Amino acid sequence: MSRRQRVVNAVCILVMELCERLTLFGIVANLVLFCRNVLKLDSPWPSTVGLLLQGMCYLTPLLGGWLADTYLGRFNTIFGSALLYFAGVVLLAAVSIPDDLLGAEFDATARTVYFVVALGIISFCTGGIKANVSPFGADQVKQDGPGAVQTFYSWFYWFINIGALIAYTAVVWLQQTDVFSGYAILIVTILLAMVAFLARRNKYVVKPPGGSQLTETAKIIWEAITKRKQNTSRWMDGAKIRFGGSFGDAQVEDVKALLRVVPVFITFIVYFVIFSQMGTTFLIQGTFMRLQFDNFTIPAASLTVFDIVIVLVLAPLMEHGIYPLLERIGIKVTPLRRIGVGFLIAAASMVAAGLVEIKRREVWQAGDVCRQIVFGEVHDASCFSVIWQAPEFLLIGASEVLANSTGLEFAYSQAPEYLKGVVMALYMAAWGLGSFLANLLVAIVTSGGNSDWYPEKDPNRGRFEYFFFLVAGLQMLDFLLFLYITFSYEYKGSPQLIEDTEEDQEANELTVSTVRV
Repeated sequence: MSRRQRVVNAVCILVMELCERLTLFGIVANLVLFCRNVLKLDSPWPSTVGLLLQGMCYLTPLLGGWLADTYLGRFNTIFGSALLYFAGVVLLAAVSIPDDLLGAEFDATARTVYFVVALGIISFCTGGIKANVSPFGADQVKQDGPGAVQTFYSWFYWFINIGALIAYTAVVWLQQTDVFSGYAILIVTILLAMVAFLARRNKYVVKPPGGSQLTETAKIIWEAITKRKQNTSRWMDGAKIRFGGSFGDAQVEDVKALLRVVPVFITFIVYFVIFSQMGTTFLIQGTFMRLQFDNFTIPAASLTVFDIVIVLVLAPLMEHGIYPLLERIGIKVTPLRRIGVGFLIAAASMVAAGLVEIKRREVWQAGDVCRQIVFGEVHDASCFSVIWQAPEFLLIGASEVLANSTGLEFAYSQAPEYLKGVVMALYMAAWGLGSFLANLLVAIVTSGGNSDWYPEKDPNRGRFEYFFFLVAGLQMLDFLLFLYITFSYEYKGSPQLIEDTEEDQEANELTVSTVRV
């Protein structure tokens, strides 16, 4: 296969990713409003549904990657997921059909059941695609060297953000204008994703399934636990062949390296609670602020564009400008330091959201009220401009560059070569758990029918800022935990870590000698 053909393969995969991300972001962007205004779900169910979908979309890649590695291969998993994905989007669009267009009354219970089934299909299928499409694309250009793979991943990131920009501008505007058309257009986008992917179906570089790293890692950990007292003082060493286990020393040491980064990942769970607020609390807050300017209405979900733009601008600026400058003046910018600063900025974004909420409600209480229609529902909103939400989105975007992007880099750099897929899956799992933790917080603050801290139905009648400040406080506590965990962390390849590993090996050899005698 010529280089030109390999590039065409990669381009088709990039276009598919753009269309698939556009589809998913188009579904997620106004999901809370859809649940509240179309399905008429009581609080806190709209936020609960939105957070559950976000969480599942980051946990299902574990299953998608396992299926591809163990049974189906990447091409078949992507194609099969896309087919089911299409069915899920069609079902979701059908749920959004208004009664007057349908010519009959759509039973509310049936509509809700179909909606849940549609989201279940979509969350499963996006995991099958997300886990496999980027490595499948990299497989197409791997023959051209590491530089070609790096270039592919750079373009891959840009295509994702192009899809996000289209979703959070054109699609959300269409949904706010006509709910059904806004979801029906997503049938076209997922269909385009399938067409782009199948355009080169007989030309792709396809690798057969070679076994799951995740399964192998789980076996090593399980055997280490069950044989932890077998002739060794170190529990993981019980899985080594020389201590009666089934695995070689290198495999077990690689899993040890993997487990060293897990505590760092745990601290990301609270950070992802904040990240999930853009599609829930920030969106709800925005719908009760002034959206109409002259003859133009800004969709509340479009404020996410501030996050997307700051990431696209700040990421290369930090990488090629700020970080090198700090290094030149003697400030060492390690990945963990960047992550820590990102956590602090994320907490600041929640403080900013709380302050905006206080001012928004003060303006409303003073009688400066704007009556506007949002997603088919009339709101008596504060005339405090929605543009004042920009700082909270910009701060989250800045934290994303420092914490989220660096977290991915940290995960990749600290993982053993053959376990990079597993460590990236665990990082995505932390993202999903963050959404579930956010759901738990909502359930706690709304328990007993008390919704003052989470007034999803009408923020004018509650104290939304209390929830924002609560999450900011949790992030500060999480930052302290992060400092504790990372204080003595030794990076992969550091002299101290190498010395510790050698000491472990000497201790193991001594133990083996004693046992043999």
